[in-house]
Amino acid sequence: MDKVISASKSKTVLRWAGIALVSLGYYLWLGVASTSFGHIAEKESVIGTGPVSLEYHRAMMDAVMQATGVVFDAASLGFLICVPLILIIFHKVR
Repeated sequence: MDKVISASKSKTVLRWAGIALVSLGYYLWLGVASTSFGHIAEKESVIGTGPVSLEYHRAMMDAVMQATGVVFDAASLGFLICVPLILIIFHKVR
């Protein structure tokens, strides 16, 4: 009886460790994608206070929109990859 419980516990640990690994990979993927916002903060720290030109404002808005798009694409692609992986882990490790 102990062998059955032990095998069940080891499969449970293996299943959740696999899910944790997939989730960690997903969050690392999002973290790497969010570094696209880094150059925006760098540009903002360079300018002083006061009015900015319309061209600079538009360039900054374009940069924010592109960085947001990168993170959104990474989140969408990561979700489409991670959910099936988690379901496969649940299905195969029984």
